[in-house]
Amino acid sequence: MAAGNEMTVDAPAGEPVMHLTRRFDAPRELVWETLTKAEHIARWWGPRKYAIAVHEFDVRPGGKWRISHSDGTKTVEFFGEYREVVKPSRLSRTFCFGDFPPIEESYEFHDENGKTRLVCTQRFPNVMGRDMMARTGAAEGGRESFERLDELLATL
Repeated sequence: MAAGNEMTVDAPAGEPVMHLTRRFDAPRELVWETLTKAEHIARWWGPRKYAIAVHEFDVRPGGKWRISHSDGTKTVEFFGEYREVVKPSRLSRTFCFGDFPPIEESYEFHDENGKTRLVCTQRFPNVMGRDMMARTGAAEGGRESFERLDELLATL
């Protein structure tokens, strides 16, 4: 990972949102592809300690997605529906797991001279939900996922 590519997390006080921002040393179209093709998602999504399975991945408005990760004893499913797909600049979807209320999640892909700044915004039903998500270790999982994505991008 190049210097300056660390993920930043911004959770504004009193607002039910969290912004994850990360720069990648790869063109926007390639970063887009790694977030929208199942064969790539399976190689970078989630922390390394989990086996990842992509069960459904239909990237179009109204299309469903479903991914699970397992540590061998416990499996957790994540799922949702795509709302907006604007190649290669914007992607939005719902993000659900367990009994947690649905999260509205959007990704913005910004071209920065052949590199990409990716901004993921997660909108929660309320601040308490955002804070609950933060306590699950989601930011750490996101950080590790983006490190894995960086590694994958270097091979494509």
